[in-house]
Amino acid sequence: MTKILRRNFLKTSIATIGAASVAPAAVAGDMPTKWDKQNCKGWSWEKPMKKIAADQITKTETTDVVVIGAGLAGFAAALSAAQEGAKVILVEKTRGWSARGGHITAFGTKTQDKLGVKIDPAEIVRKLIAWGQGRMDERLLWLFAEKSGDCLDWAEALANKHDTKVTLWEGYYKGPTYTEYPVTHFFYNKDIDLDYTYGNASGIGNVALMPCLEAELKGAGVKLMYRTPAVQLVQNADGRVTGVIVGKPGKYTQINATKGVIIATGCYASNEEMRAKWAPYSLRADAQIYFPTKSNTGDGHIMAMQVGGTMQKNDNHSATVHLEAGAGSYGFLHVNANGKRFMNEDVNTQSKSCAKELQPHGIAWTIYDADWADQVKKQVDGNMAGGLFYGQMWQPWGNGWNADVEKKSQAQHIKDKKVFKADTLDELAKMIGVPADEFKKTVARYNELAKKGHDDDFGKRPELLTQIVKPPFYAGRLVSSLLAMTGGLHTDPSLQVLDANDKPIPGLYVCGAAAGDYFGSGDYPTICPGMNHGRALTFGRLAGIKAAGGDIDKSVKTLEIK
Repeated sequence: MTKILRRNFLKTSIATIGAASVAPAAVAGDMPTKWDKQNCKGWSWEKPMKKIAADQITKTETTDVVVIGAGLAGFAAALSAAQEGAKVILVEKTRGWSARGGHITAFGTKTQDKLGVKIDPAEIVRKLIAWGQGRMDERLLWLFAEKSGDCLDWAEALANKHDTKVTLWEGYYKGPTYTEYPVTHFFYNKDIDLDYTYGNASGIGNVALMPCLEAELKGAGVKLMYRTPAVQLVQNADGRVTGVIVGKPGKYTQINATKGVIIATGCYASNEEMRAKWAPYSLRADAQIYFPTKSNTGDGHIMAMQVGGTMQKNDNHSATVHLEAGAGSYGFLHVNANGKRFMNEDVNTQSKSCAKELQPHGIAWTIYDADWADQVKKQVDGNMAGGLFYGQMWQPWGNGWNADVEKKSQAQHIKDKKVFKADTLDELAKMIGVPADEFKKTVARYNELAKKGHDDDFGKRPELLTQIVKPPFYAGRLVSSLLAMTGGLHTDPSLQVLDANDKPIPGLYVCGAAAGDYFGSGDYPTICPGMNHGRALTFGRLAGIKAAGGDIDKSVKTLEIK
């Protein structure tokens, strides 16, 4: 891809910020898989699989359950299987576990009860189904609604043993038209400073939870095999998956699994060819953020397809695309490369990212003046707005929006040229490369609408219309960042991989971002911030119990939904 090179406004390197990563970002131009569209003759995964020869396998091990992938889903699956009494081996191709972000959706948790937060799970599920236009297996959403609360409580109990706590996120969007729900949890280490300044998330989020789970895995006797890539699934004559071959050529190990193999390898966002097949719009994103960098290459999906598994039937896969690698967008005036307003800014970060991509050269800016911090605080604390890159990433329940922290973040953004500051609009226009006359005309029109108290052009709520009149003036660069692909392998409430006839492949389970059939058509729903991590934790736990031969209804409490 060369798009980032074409966009002059992205000449400076994009640093990783926000809740999606704890490592430097990989921009789209760095992607490891270079798909050659002109010379493409079928998709690479459609080629016949060449079985690894027996003489290449130097070692054999036997266990009950093998888990592939050491992310949140993999850890939850491995530990849950071990707690059911299974002998478990977990393999991971990178040097250790991975953690991205930390927002975790769950319904009906002890934390929500303690804070007096009431939700209607049935209403949320119905809205998620409507968002995805029904292009999912609705049974998976209801299963999540019933089981996610107890799975979060399970993780909390484990974390508490290691001085790690959980709270709710207060920064969710509270608008009357677009509304998010207070279902977003995050973990944090004891006595950690919850101020979130310019991506400094030390001790907050999944990086706080994962070490707790790793310690529990070791205590439960789970064998962790890091730096050990899974290469090929083993299948018997009856079609049952009986193990996996791991390692490197000439030094392969075959791990036989008497009960099941669980794919928890994450998404395929770093595989450009797979994105071209199932999510071409995602190729427009400015940047890609993932940790470990470039590790999400669709390995699990491909291995499953090689033994008869299929991808979900809805082939317009959702992509999680947020304004992660640029400046905070807030609800201020947004302009394109021509200096013109192009949208109602009163929407979620996913919608802004997608809308921005349709503008000339994919360029957009958020424009505001010297009173910006007071205006944002009034809107967020007054329950008028919020959300990702508007409300603060680690805003704990009851703390409010921290203006001092945001000002520190903005200062760093200015230093990194993600935000530009000027004393006049002419000077600001020159800095960001938009036509000054058109830009000033746009600002004047916006000020006119704000003073009038009615947005005749795009219908924005009057309480979010703020004039841009007091210098200094600011322009924040809006950068769309691909965080994850959320489409995946065809599955159902059995959490097994399904074949082309919708039949489960015996012995092969899937959970987390590798699994499909949960999200609908093309767009990631943001009404429950942290849904990706929520289903990773919940379905990871359920898949581990199922693969070990346990009963999820006995091991996991079911939330009564009225």
